[in-house]
Amino acid sequence: MKKKNNDPFEGIFDGLKDKTLPANEQKERMLKNILMESRVQEISLLEKVENWITVYPWRFAFGTAAVQTAVCTLIFGKAYTNLFINFFGG
Repeated sequence: MKKKNNDPFEGIFDGLKDKTLPANEQKERMLKNILMESRVQEISLLEKVENWITVYPWRFAFGTAAVQTAVCTLIFGKAYTNLFINFFGG
């Protein structure tokens, strides 16, 4: 035998569930917007670098500092590293 549930809130929540689901027209608009935004835009390498720098400036700064440190250490040897260690109190 089925147990009959006389909970008044159950019917209300079932009605709300149907109204909160997107309609077919809304689904089509969402899909259209997603497809339009996901289209690949062809941009030049310079624009890609500019976008990367503006979106992740801290990565660009740390990367530039790491490259600078590596190059200057290769050129000047330990003197370059010791200069900064002495300058900052080491």
